[in-house]
Amino acid sequence: MSLLRRLTAQVPTVVLARRNVARAKTRSVLAVLAIVIGVVAIGGIGVGGEAFKQDQLSAYENFGGTATVSPVFYENDPDSRTLDEQQIQQIRQAADGAAVVPVRNADGIIRGPDGDTIVFAGARGIDDPSRFYETKAGEIPANFERVAVVGAAFAESNDVSVGDQVRVVGEIDESFRVAGIIRQQGSGDPLSADRSVFIPNTVFDRDGYDEVILQANVQVAGIESVSESVRSQMNQRQQRVRVTTSASRQEQQEQQFEIINQFLLGISAISLLVAAVTIANTMLMSAIEREGEIGVLRAVGYSKFAVVRLLVAESTLLGVVGVAIGAPLALVIGAVANELLIGDPLAFTATGLLYVGVGVVFGVLTALVGGLYPA
Repeated sequence: MSLLRRLTAQVPTVVLARRNVARAKTRSVLAVLAIVIGVVAIGGIGVGGEAFKQDQLSAYENFGGTATVSPVFYENDPDSRTLDEQQIQQIRQAADGAAVVPVRNADGIIRGPDGDTIVFAGARGIDDPSRFYETKAGEIPANFERVAVVGAAFAESNDVSVGDQVRVVGEIDESFRVAGIIRQQGSGDPLSADRSVFIPNTVFDRDGYDEVILQANVQVAGIESVSESVRSQMNQRQQRVRVTTSASRQEQQEQQFEIINQFLLGISAISLLVAAVTIANTMLMSAIEREGEIGVLRAVGYSKFAVVRLLVAESTLLGVVGVAIGAPLALVIGAVANELLIGDPLAFTATGLLYVGVGVVFGVLTALVGGLYPA
């Protein structure tokens, strides 16, 4: 006799429940499958969502000491679209030793080496890209003139290599030789370097700047202190600039991920509701079909509570089998998500594993509740 049989023999109700569940194989399999789907949905989405969130938020680590200063536009003041040289100097004075990097965004389109228009990309003017970035191919010249450096995603998706020519058409109509390809930066980059073409500020035929990047010198002042100083200095009479730190952007994105995760988990919970209905239907049909058997049990001394306990044990057994299958599947899905997004299949977070635990608990409770009504 196997260990499982010896253990279950000690609890006659479990033995009877296992036998009764096995007798209605088709209905039992469908009920277990509903539980499995619910547990996998909650656990898999939870673990995968946490892996995706960690992958996206990790992109902010390299930009924690930066902030973006952008102008506040007023319709009655066309010049408020950009920041002029005087305002740049005011920002430098208020920046408490932080680096101030003016940036221009080129209006128009970008054409690749073959002349095709490249979508979902932008050209940005900057004096020294090496302040923020390192290249994975080529280099950023010390004298950044008449050349361009491009982001990793831009180069990969458009088959652009070092030495190729890209053309900016619109506000600027000029071709640039690609001197370097920047390493992957992720969504935390305030300049979205992955899908950008960086060109010299000197090629622009205008004075105004579209934004300014602040990079704090932690030995002098943190980025929050720098941001507050710039905000106070520039907005004394009216709000002329908006200052956004990388930390605040990270917090906003984290909140968005939480909302999306909760929404998806809510949808997943519906599958467990379906599982509860399926189990209730299974147990109700089982009780109807076994009226004679239940009558015999009552005749030989089984109490009403014992019969109820038997039916609840059957439904709970279905839930236990469902979570025993669903939990490992959820972990496998999570491992695949970790490998694809982070590169480490075992990089489970405590929150991600908690979602699997929640799926297991709700799976068993759903089966238990689903068996109460028929019982």
